[in-house]
Formats: sequence, structure tokens, C-alpha cells
Amino acid sequence: MPGADFRIGLAAHDLAGALGAPEVVLSRAQRDAGGPVIASRFWLRVQALLGQDLLKRYVDDGPVMLARAVDKGLPVAPHPRPDPKPSAEQRREDLSVTALDRLRSDPYQFYASKILRLRELDRLDAEPSPAWQGTLAHAILESWHKGEGSMEALATHHLKEMHAHPLMRALWRPRLMKALDWIEQEVRKAPDRKPILIEEEGAITFHGVTIKGKVDRIDRAADGTLAIVDYKTGAPPTGKEVEAGFAMQLGTLGLMTRQGAFGGVAAEPTVFEYWSLGKAKDKDHPTGFGYVTTPLKTGKKKTGIEPEDFLPEAERFLTDAVTRWIVGDEGFTARLNPAAKVYAEYDQLMRLDEWMGREDAAR
Repeated sequence: MPGADFRIGLAAHDLAGALGAPEVVLSRAQRDAGGPVIASRFWLRVQALLGQDLLKRYVDDGPVMLARAVDKGLPVAPHPRPDPKPSAEQRREDLSVTALDRLRSDPYQFYASKILRLRELDRLDAEPSPAWQGTLAHAILESWHKGEGSMEALATHHLKEMHAHPLMRALWRPRLMKALDWIEQEVRKAPDRKPILIEEEGAITFHGVTIKGKVDRIDRAADGTLAIVDYKTGAPPTGKEVEAGFAMQLGTLGLMTRQGAFGGVAAEPTVFEYWSLGKAKDKDHPTGFGYVTTPLKTGKKKTGIEPEDFLPEAERFLTDAVTRWIVGDEGFTARLNPAAKVYAEYDQLMRLDEWMGREDAAR
């Protein structure tokens, strides 16, 4: 694809051609999203050449008046908070375990991504996103668990296969390898837990709706119970997010596991863990990266859900989401839960800045 310089040159060529017209109006923005902007050198040179009183001499000219009229529109009422209510047929979508958290946190984002099927396109020069890093880490771990090579060799292979930028490989790979080395050590030193399923997809039917999910890892303990592990390249959900029902991915996977959705393995999951590849908090950590946390309220952990209540709560939150939005008729209200951690990719679509802070006034 042509580089940005090509587009800049083409725009300059078009401007130079347009300046040959009998009458030309040059305008510029005095502010952008970040505040006041400085005029370009080209603008200042044209202004110096034509004189400071140029605009005053043509103040009553038609094009200038039309340009100024753009900023003098009629008063418009503030845009209301979006609350779309699609038809029952449009609502009947399969629900993934990751989409469930988005649905409960911000129903409008679920509506825009799942029902309208709108996706934000990456820029051509975009930096590698957390999703990109997560895809890479999961690919390496899946291959390693399946015995396809060493962590080092697999990291080299997958980085090359994904055409990662050389700078990205140089900066992120050392940190990634430290976290992967920690995972390898933790798996090997736990003989009482054996990984039995890796990156397994499954589905169940719940209130007539198909619930889909992909579990990163399931371990079987010596007593026959199961442990569900979710790998995270960033920070795992907090206990408060879990309590509020905004991060119930592990709980929903637990419900699916209990029904044999993954590889026909049906047993009671009792351990739920996030294995993060982030920087460790323990000063004596062997590699400096990687740690385990749980959404359960165990030991000294004061936030989360009690172990015996975790799956019942997950079922309650799942039932609430399905009956309200998927088989119900509730509106997909934008930013329904302001305290929830949400993405900003649909803020412009929902016209957030136009109504945020006026929700009570609109009612």
C-alpha cells in the first residue's frame, strides 16, 4: 500500500491546483480536541503575502459568509442517552462468555458489536494492541501444552508467523519469555494437578440460548475435581468487578464445564484461577513476571465471591442477562453501569459526550 508521504504529496498537489482558481477561500480550525492549534507555516506565509487586512476587505463576500455560517446553526437539543430496542428476532444471538461480561457492563456496546456487527478498524500504523499480545501468548501456550516444542522455539515461530514489528519483538519478547518461563515452572512443579484440556471450545443451551466459550486450560486434581485456568496478558478482573457481575467469565466457564461442554469432561470445578503474565508483586519471584489470582474470596482476600456461592452467582448473573436482553425486551442502554470497566471504541457511536452527565435531566 502507498505510504503516508504519497497521500501528503497528493493533497499538496490538489491544493496547489485549487489555488489557481479565480476566487479561493482558505480556512483553518482554530481549535481541535486538545485545545488551540497553531497555524501552519504555509498559512502564515500566505497571510503575510496578502496582508493582515485581507479578510476585512472581503468580509461581506459570499463564500466567507457561508463559511462563517457553519458555526451559527440553530440551537439543538442535547442528544438523549441511547437505549435501542431491537426486535425479538434480532436479539436472538448466541452469547459468548466474553460477550456476557460486555452485555452486563454496557449493553449498548454489546448491541453495537453483536447485533449491528460494527467493528473498529485498526490504523495502518497502529501499535500492537493488548488483544494482539493476548492472541500471541495464547498461541504459544497452546502449542507448548500440546508438546510442539520449547517455549523459546515456539515464541520465535509465532512472532515470525504474525509478522511482528522488529521493535515489538525486541521490546516485548524478553518480558513475554520471563512470564512464559514462570508458567512452565509452575505447571511442572504441581504434580497433583494435570492439565487435561487446552484451548477447548464448547457450548451449552441456557433458556433456549446457545452459550459458547473457549477455556484456556482445565486441570484435574488428585481428588477428581477440576481447576479452570484463564491466561491474561494484562491485569485480571478485580474482586469488586466479580462481585458486581461484570467479570463472570470463569464462572460461566465453570457452569459449562459442569455440564460437560468441553471435551465431554463433566465434573465439579472447585478452583478458578487467573494466570497473569504481568509484572509480579512478589520480590522473590523467580522471573519477575507472572502471578496467580482468583475471583473467589479465599484466605486473606477480602473481595470476590465465596467459593460455595461462585457458580450459583454465575448462574444468577447469566440468567439475568439472558432474560433481560436476549429473550426479553429491555433496551440496550448505553453505559448502564458507569462503575464497570468498559472499552471506549463505541463512545463516538453512542455520542457519549453529548449526553453524559445529563442522564437524570433526560428522564
